[in-house]
Amino acid sequence: MCFSPEADFTAAAVVGVVGVATLRLVREPRALLIAALPLLFALHQFVEGFVWLGLRGDMSSGLGDAARDVYVVYAHAALPVIVPLGLYLIEPSARHRRRMLPFVVLGAVLGLYLLWQVTAFPIHAEARAHCISYATHTALGIPSAIAYVVVTCGPALLSSRRYLRWFGVANLVGVGITVALRQAEFTSVWCVYAALVSFLIYEHFRRERRRDAASPALAAVTSSGGRWRARRSRRTAAG
Repeated sequence: MCFSPEADFTAAAVVGVVGVATLRLVREPRALLIAALPLLFALHQFVEGFVWLGLRGDMSSGLGDAARDVYVVYAHAALPVIVPLGLYLIEPSARHRRRMLPFVVLGAVLGLYLLWQVTAFPIHAEARAHCISYATHTALGIPSAIAYVVVTCGPALLSSRRYLRWFGVANLVGVGITVALRQAEFTSVWCVYAALVSFLIYEHFRRERRRDAASPALAAVTSSGGRWRARRSRRTAAG
């Protein structure tokens, strides 16, 4: 699969439409963080398009470097916080929330640690085999990478909502494929993969909205049936 600024901008446009549609389905404030993920992924891919342009020399190196830094800070430091917290807030089951809470705490700690890593030390980016390889200074590379996968995929797998669980499964599969094929370009490849599967978040909210819309109609039908049975019982008793 070939990646380029054109591919990133196209992915950003497609996922952005999904992201706006997802936010329009939200009815509760606690669902806003997870519902915003598709749009945030779209903006993330949009930023990487400018990283490409900077590496190609099609824009100033200052703007390219700024895009690179924003891209890495979001991917490394923001996502480990946003994903588990968003899934925790939207979870209706107290039992499932208790299981997710350690992931929220771990995500916050990891996010702060990686934020320090990507702001206190230089970030390097280079085009390699049609992908961008991002290099950061991370003293605990393997443990932090494992923790990153755990906090970004684990809470979704524990969700009581089917399509959010599938979102976690899809991302976990994406992690395995990315590590196997393009380990050096993991950040770039996995993020675009996660952006494309974020339509599962939209599907969750779409089905929730359809279910909520059907509930009053079902209640009305049930109520009408109850009244009809009551009238029939009264007529039978009178007869």
